[in-house]
Amino acid sequence: MSSNYNLNNLNEAQRDAVCNLTQNSLVIAGAGSGKTRVLIQRILWLIEDNEYSPFSILAVTFTNKAAREIKTRLADTLNISIESMWVGTFHGICYRILRANYQKVSLPKNFQIIDTDDQIRIIKRIMKDNEIDNSQILPKQVAWYINKKKDQSVRSHKTKDDDFISIQYNKIYKAYEQYCNESGLVDFGEIILRTLELLKKNNEVKSYYHNLFRSILIDEFQDTNTIQYELIKIMTSKETSVFAVGDDDQSIYGWRGAKVENIDKFQKDYKGTKVFRLEQNYRSTGNILNAANSVILNNNSRMGKNLWTDDKNGDLIKIFSASDEGDEATFVIETIQSHIYEDYKKNEIAILYRSNAQSRVFEEKLIMKGIPYKIYGGFRFFERAEIKDVVAYMRIAVSSKDDNSFERIVNTPPRGIGEKTKNLLREFSKKNKVSLYDSIPLALEQSIFTKKTGDALLEFYNLIQVIKSILEKDDLPFQINEIIKISQMKSMYEKNKTEQARSKLENLDELVSAAQEFLNADIDENETIIDAFLTHTSLESGEGQGNDWDECIQMMTLHSSKGLEFPVVFLVGLEENLFPSRMSVEEDNLEEERRLCYVGITRARHKLYMTHAQMRRQYGSENYCMPSRFLSEIPEDVVEQIGFNPKKFFKKENIIDKKNIYKENSIMGKRVLHKKFGEGVVISAEGADANTRVQVSFDEAGIKWLILAIANLEVI
Repeated sequence: MSSNYNLNNLNEAQRDAVCNLTQNSLVIAGAGSGKTRVLIQRILWLIEDNEYSPFSILAVTFTNKAAREIKTRLADTLNISIESMWVGTFHGICYRILRANYQKVSLPKNFQIIDTDDQIRIIKRIMKDNEIDNSQILPKQVAWYINKKKDQSVRSHKTKDDDFISIQYNKIYKAYEQYCNESGLVDFGEIILRTLELLKKNNEVKSYYHNLFRSILIDEFQDTNTIQYELIKIMTSKETSVFAVGDDDQSIYGWRGAKVENIDKFQKDYKGTKVFRLEQNYRSTGNILNAANSVILNNNSRMGKNLWTDDKNGDLIKIFSASDEGDEATFVIETIQSHIYEDYKKNEIAILYRSNAQSRVFEEKLIMKGIPYKIYGGFRFFERAEIKDVVAYMRIAVSSKDDNSFERIVNTPPRGIGEKTKNLLREFSKKNKVSLYDSIPLALEQSIFTKKTGDALLEFYNLIQVIKSILEKDDLPFQINEIIKISQMKSMYEKNKTEQARSKLENLDELVSAAQEFLNADIDENETIIDAFLTHTSLESGEGQGNDWDECIQMMTLHSSKGLEFPVVFLVGLEENLFPSRMSVEEDNLEEERRLCYVGITRARHKLYMTHAQMRRQYGSENYCMPSRFLSEIPEDVVEQIGFNPKKFFKKENIIDKKNIYKENSIMGKRVLHKKFGEGVVISAEGADANTRVQVSFDEAGIKWLILAIANLEVI
């Protein structure tokens, strides 16, 4: 065995998974069980002990951050250049394949990736050109429709929708496809779809990648959607080994197309798959794990595992019952202050919530107390408007057909080119079948604009010509710095003395620094450094999570928290109709909502606080709130109840361990159906056996006391 790595650092279950000689492996890796370590050690084991070429291994991740982490760890061990290794996101891997085969998929050599904002802007233009009323059909909804169809591998000419709205959506979809093809643009969905189509239609290309990849590893397998699973299947030959790592209990992205059932499908499609379970947790205390295990046991559709730790039980979980949302926020912020005064840094503390709207009251309290905070998952660097403006200048200089970039910056900074002028230019461009930029000299020849407007357009046209000449040089930081200057974006913000303008100037300076760092990147031989940098900006802006950790309280939605961990976690708003959300209950999606709770609980390492409010202002009025049913699923002996008149709603005992699984369900907090009164939530109970009474808050009939033995309540 090579001395470059040490399998003895793995526990028995991890080592069994890493060294599995069976062709295909499915690793069910619980939260904090070391899945990234297992993935990396598997790659090293293939290279070091089985003599696989590092370039014959494909490792697919869901974030650029995860890909960078894997590459960094491999670089620390292997004495080779790892930049050319096939490690990246689905979009990054597919982009690399398309770049090498652009002619075979009818794309120009310098094709560009567009992000969501660009996509919506194109859709808006198409709707305007086709006189489609955007008060009836929303561009964002159209974008969602297009992306969903692409995730299902469905082109516009293959749709079978027959209702009026979907027919309109598909009309736009067809025009959108045509526009992108003519402009050499691909969106995120297109990157994967066109790669899949290439592999399906071109056996030569498919055979090449079959021969290239001896092993394929997939991280966060539970988050794969339909087209991603199909892509993995077609890239796998009979000789390829597949190593899928995931956790069905952390599948929380069903709303964006993730298919947790792909885990079951994998075992059927890949015969002889060996399943491994990683259950030893290295993150959380025993009490936190017992709470997480107890909650997730209430889901029926799961592979089954039970997290455990060699560590101590730790502190009890604090369940705080607040009188209202203000009381809840006050408790959270005051508790945070006490932890800061003790021994915790601000960025070691996180507030997790179900909905973004919940952040407001916590933000107000934090500002009042002078405690800095960060909304995690906010605008990333390459998503900021001033950065996207500079990138748009580069894009239009690289490709004059990029109408989307043209529209973004033709009047940024302001040049006196208003909407009337742009409409006139659009009509002229459409009539003459040329791009907006290329139509400028033709339009000026025909004198369709006033002298003032014509001069402004000519100035912009010449500016792009200058930028083109700048981009012919080979110094990327210099190029970007010059674009910032000559576009007058820098002077525009310098004239504005506000803090916001200063921040934008700092961002522009940072863009130059980013370009400097990019000089060290590994560039594909089929692209220029400009093309590579523009692709980099698109792929980075497409990633949902931030990674800049300032010294401040971390605030985020539960969805954003996945993959993160904190010593201290506040899980707030645990109330029926808030968490779980009313929609999840109505749409029979409670199991995914419970998985989300499981994810939230397992973000905590040492201390976990779970809070709920008895009254909460919603839609302009105060409403009585029932504690979340998830609280009733936690064993009583792992919690301490505190706060305003706390209710008893916990399990009576904790018998969660590897050999004994607690099955009982409490009716407290459950949503029920009554023949006469309709749907409601059980808010309290008293008595025993035949004398048990329950108090139910019905949606329409109000609060009622019922004898449980004769009420015939149906749990829904």
